[in-house]
Amino acid sequence: MANLKQSRIQLLKTAFVVYNHENLDKAKEFLLDFGLDVAFEKPGEEIYFKGYGSEPYVYVACKAEKSSFGGAAYVVDSLAEFEKALKIPGASAVTQLEPRAGGGQQITLTDPLGHNVHLIWGWQEKEPETMRLEKLVINYEDEKPRKGRFQRFHPGPAPVHRWGHYGVTYPEGQYQTIYDWYTQTLSLAVSDIVYKGDNPTTCFLHIDRGVEYTDHHAFFFKKAKPKEPLDVAHAAFEVHDFDIQQLGHNFLTSKGYKICWGVGRHVLGSQVFDYWFDPSRFIVEHYADGDLVNQDTPIANVQAGPQALSIWGPPVPKVF
Repeated sequence: MANLKQSRIQLLKTAFVVYNHENLDKAKEFLLDFGLDVAFEKPGEEIYFKGYGSEPYVYVACKAEKSSFGGAAYVVDSLAEFEKALKIPGASAVTQLEPRAGGGQQITLTDPLGHNVHLIWGWQEKEPETMRLEKLVINYEDEKPRKGRFQRFHPGPAPVHRWGHYGVTYPEGQYQTIYDWYTQTLSLAVSDIVYKGDNPTTCFLHIDRGVEYTDHHAFFFKKAKPKEPLDVAHAAFEVHDFDIQQLGHNFLTSKGYKICWGVGRHVLGSQVFDYWFDPSRFIVEHYADGDLVNQDTPIANVQAGPQALSIWGPPVPKVF
C-alpha cells in the first residue's frame, strides 16, 4: 500500500473543466447567467470563465464544430509530482497554459476509456474576490440568536465560487478498469460506493490528502446506459449557500433554461444540488453545503435507487 501511494500522482486541488461548444455565443450567455464571470477571452475561439475563489479560471469554453467534453484538470502537489506524471505511459508532452489567464504548464493523461485528465503546475492564483455574501444566522424553534436583524436577498445569478467535481461514464464490464486506473494513477481515494445487487456500479472518490479533509468527491464514475456513448456525466460548481442557490435557480428558470433536476438534497455527499442543461445539452450543477472526508472517514456501501440519490427534492429524472 505504501508503494502504491508513493507511485500515484499526488493531487492538490481541482482546477478547471474544458468544454467544446458548437455555439460559443449561446454557451457564453448561459455560463454568465449560471454565475460565472469572464476572466479572459479570445473572441470566437476560447473563453476562460472564473469564479470568485482563488483559481484564475474554472471553466474553459472552446469553439468547435461539434460539442464535446475536453476533460478536467487538477493542480498537482509539486513540481516533482508534475515531472513524475510525465513518465506515465501515454502522457502528452508539456504544453503551456494561456499566459494571460494564469499561465503554468499542463500535461494530459488519457484513461483506458478515452477520458482526458489534465494535470497542471505553476499557474498563478488570484486573490479571492470579496463578495460580501452574508453567513446567515438561523433562528431555530428553541434558539433564536437573530434579534432585530433581517434576512434580505437579491434576485439574480448564483455567483460561482469554484469548480468542485465531475463524473464520467463507463461501459458494461469496465468498472474495475476505471476504478484501478483512477485510484492507482492519481491520489484519488474512495468515499462511497453504490451497488446494484452485489455489483458496484457508481463510485465517488475524493482527493486523498491523508488526515487533511477534502471534498466528499472530486470525481465519480457511473455506468453508461446501453448503446449510450461514453461522456461526461456532469460538472459541479460550488455556491455560497442554499438561499443563493435557490435564487440562482429562480433566475435560470426566468431566463427559460432547461432544468435537469433540483433543487434537492443528496444523500452521499449531502450537497444541496441543482442541475441544469446548458445550450449544448451538457449537465452542470450548482451545489452547496457538501461533506468533507479524510482517510479515516468510513466508506458507505449503499444499494442503487432513488433513496441513494436524494433525501428530498423532485423525483429523480431518467438521465440519472
